[in-house]
Amino acid sequence: MDEKPNMIGLKIGVKQRGCNGLTYTLEYAMDKGKFDEEVLQDGVRVLIDSKAQLTLLGTEMDYAENKLSSEFVFHNPNIKGLCGCGESFSV
Repeated sequence: MDEKPNMIGLKIGVKQRGCNGLTYTLEYAMDKGKFDEEVLQDGVRVLIDSKAQLTLLGTEMDYAENKLSSEFVFHNPNIKGLCGCGESFSV
């Protein structure tokens, strides 16, 4: 946050991409959209893009680190299918 002083949190959304239809997006949020949902957890502010709210309803987001990677992990109960590599999903 020191490098981006105007940042108010992280914004999560979805966009059409990949072989199964949708993928998550995660970016720095500089402002809150009129219909964006705001979640404050453990001192971290996450904004949920208004267009993604139904797709992300009930989703749990975590941060995982192991010897090979460090990444955000999403547990979305709405997913009906995943691509083989796990990059995209369908609802």
